[in-house]
Formats: sequence, C-alpha cells, structure tokens
Amino acid sequence: MGLIKQLGHAAGSVLSVRYHIGHMLDRAVVGPDRGFILASERIAKRSGQLGVYIRQAFYRRTLAGVGEDVHFGFMSLFSKRQAALGNRVYIGRFCTVGWAEIGDDVMLADGVQILSGRHQHGSEAHEGETLKDNEQSFSRVTIGEGAWLGANSVIMADVGQGAIVAAGAVVVKPVPDGGKVGGVPAKPLG
Repeated sequence: MGLIKQLGHAAGSVLSVRYHIGHMLDRAVVGPDRGFILASERIAKRSGQLGVYIRQAFYRRTLAGVGEDVHFGFMSLFSKRQAALGNRVYIGRFCTVGWAEIGDDVMLADGVQILSGRHQHGSEAHEGETLKDNEQSFSRVTIGEGAWLGANSVIMADVGQGAIVAAGAVVVKPVPDGGKVGGVPAKPLG
C-alpha cells in the first residue's frame, strides 16, 4: 500500500470517530437499527476520497464484515448492519444496500438498490388495518464474486458469481453463475 493511501486510511480512521460517537448517541435514543440508519445517512454526505476513507473506517466497525479496499461511493447508504462485503467491492454513488452478502470483486454502478429480500412487506390489509400494519420480513440477498450490477438496477434475489445485471433491471428471481439478465422483471439476455 502506498504512503498516500496509508495516510488516507489514517485520516479516515481519525475523522470517523465523530461519526462513531454520533452513532452511539443515536443508538441510545432511537435504538440500534434506526441509529445505524441515521449514522449511514450522515456519513454518506462526505464527498471526495477522504469521504471514502471515513466510510471505510466507520463501516469496518459497524457492518457484519468489510473486506480490503472497498470503495463506498458518495451518498450510498446501508440500512442493515448485517451486510457483509468482500474484498475490492466497488459501490458507486447513490446506492442503497440492505441485508446483503457481497462477494469479492463485485461492482455496483450508480443507483443500485439491493433490498433485504423480495417480500419485505405483507400484501394484504385485514379489516381495520393498512398495509403498513403488516409485519416486515427480511432475508439475506447474496451477490456472487465478480458480479456486475448495472446502474439503477433493483436486486431482490441472489445474483450468481460473474453474473451481469443490466442497467435498470429488476431482479426478482435468482440469477445463475455467469448469467446475464435485463428488463423488468429481469429475464435472461441472449
């Protein structure tokens, strides 16, 4: 690792302390899940390479796992502390990641959304209730090593190793290793 990168990591670690303190205070006031989301929103606003280093330091302490050399793009958010990222993952700008396990060398273009499964909310409202009253159900979504997720794609199911998801695709069914999908809902591409 070069000297400039080492200095960037050191600066990111020092500057991330204020976000950790804010995160601890938020957790005490609104609980661990909402506190994590508030911290993720705050830290997403830091621009430039220094912002990437600060996010690296913060998420190494708060997510289930963060590999080496992960790029966290500007205004990208995490909604679940259970997310785990492999080595050399690239997360573009304006992405949202829920409960996901992301393998090594995965690339997320700008605007990708990885949801915490396909059935987060119930679909029936009983008498005197609204859809908001349904119990939420979350499940882990796995993104295989070397997969590429195109801009503004929405991922609700597993994506296999080396798979490619076209820009704007909505993945509701698992994508096999090496598969190429596109469309709404996503279907195999020739």
